[in-house]
This record gives sequence, C-alpha cells and structure tokens, in this order.
Amino acid sequence: MNNVTRMLIAFAVSAPLLAADSGYDSNRAVLPHCQVLLINDIDVPAEEAGRLLEVNVKEGDHVPKDALVAQLNNQQALLSKVAAELERDAAQTRADDDIEVQYSIKSFELAETELNNDVEINRRQPGSVPATEIRRKQLDRTRAELQIGRSRLDLKVAQMTADVQNAAVQAAEDSIQRRRIVAPFSGQVLQVYRQSNEWVNIGEPVLRVVQMDRLYVDGFISGDEYNVVDIADRPVTVEIALARGRKETFKGQVVFVNPIVQAGNRYRVRAEVENRQEKDQWLLNPGSTATMVIHLQ
Repeated sequence: MNNVTRMLIAFAVSAPLLAADSGYDSNRAVLPHCQVLLINDIDVPAEEAGRLLEVNVKEGDHVPKDALVAQLNNQQALLSKVAAELERDAAQTRADDDIEVQYSIKSFELAETELNNDVEINRRQPGSVPATEIRRKQLDRTRAELQIGRSRLDLKVAQMTADVQNAAVQAAEDSIQRRRIVAPFSGQVLQVYRQSNEWVNIGEPVLRVVQMDRLYVDGFISGDEYNVVDIADRPVTVEIALARGRKETFKGQVVFVNPIVQAGNRYRVRAEVENRQEKDQWLLNPGSTATMVIHLQ
C-alpha cells in the first residue's frame, strides 16, 4: 500500500469525526459566554439652574416613563406665565373687538349716501349743490373708505400681538416644564446625586436611571459556520444560571449583527431580550453571563 492510498484511507476514516465535531447546526446556533448589557443608562440632568424643592425617589425605586422624580423651584416661571396669560388675553380681547371696523363701514356708507344724494340733486337741478361741497363729500367718502382699511389693519396687528403674547405663554410653560425633572423611560433608580434644597446647575445630573424591562445580550458567533443573513432578526432564547443551580430562560430577538469580522473569524451578535420580575426583583441582571440560542428555523 503506497503513501497516497494510506492518506486517502485516513481521510475517509477521519471525515465523519470531523463532521461530528463541527459546531454547525442548521436549526440553531448556540453562543456561550454572552454578556448581558443595559440598553438605556441615563444620568438625568437638570435643564435649568435652581434649588431643588424636592426629590421624589430613592435608590432602588421603579419609575414609569415621564414620572416626576425631582422638582426645581419654579415660582418665578409660574408668575411669568400668569403675567403672559393676562397680556395675551388683553391682546386677544382687542383683536376680537371689531367695533371700529363696523363704525368705519357705517361712516363710509353715510358719506357715500350723502355724496350720491348731492350728485342726484345736481343731475336734476344743475348747480344746486356747489362743486366745492361735492368735492368735500367725495373726500369724506374717501376718508371713510380708507378708515375701513385702517381699522382692519389695527385688528390684524392686535391679533399678531395676541399671537406674540401666546408665544410668551408657551415659553413660560416651557420654562415651568424644564424645571420638572422626569424619568426619560420606565426604569429603576440606581443613584441619587442630589437632595432636596441643594442647588444644581444646568446639565448637572440629579439621578441615574437604567432600563431593566428590556436588556441587550451580546455574544460572538463563528463566521466559518454561520453567515450574517442566517441569524439577522432571528428569535433567541437566553439562559442564565442563578444561585443554587437554578436556571431561567428569556425570550428575545436578534437586533444587530456587527458585519466587521474580528479575530478568529468571529463577529458580534446582539439580541434584545424581555426581562421579568420575581417579588419585585429583576431576574436578568446587567453584567451577568448567559448562553444565547439563536433559532434558525
């Protein structure tokens, strides 16, 4: 038996073993040693400088989205809003008052009637009404006609003034809202940096909130066994090991596959997973290690 024949026999014998050792599975891909990560981790800042009237949460509290977690002193902003509302209402009252327009229209109708009467008299009896009187009444009619336009313009300006004052009201309301520090999403308070009656500057963080109901799970997959198209958007099951041998699984979906291949011909896969609670405590915790199964079929 020559060397070539021996090599062919050896390859034929070892080929099934190589196939058996391969990690490829057409139904699922198993990614061990994955890391659980936070999706949202925010230091919630103060949007205005001022004194904290109250901080409504403590570390560990669960807060819904838009919940008021702290309140800055807003007394000046409230007074500014009241003043702006009064000025807006006064301006709107003037804008809604069309008495001057109605008076101008009536004055024009009277001036035109008087002029037409004099013209008719002169038509029947030429020279009965002096030409100077006719010209004066023509001027009166023109003045009354122009006054209509002027009155309408005054109304338009009054409405514009009311709109400006309404914008001032909205600016005051915005100033009030900026002094409300609210939760940017449903999450858990991890840290409280400032307490009631402390002064904070614009942009200074007041507390830290993290999202816990949904988390990322990151792992690496072999590019020799799976293509990006095989795993993109596929459903996943994530398993974690808890204390005393307990295991829990969570459902999710692949939301990102990094197309850049890293060392060892591997690329990173990220899934978004739904977390759940037990006795008001989250079971899946950021920083923990998990096994992710990507369902390919």
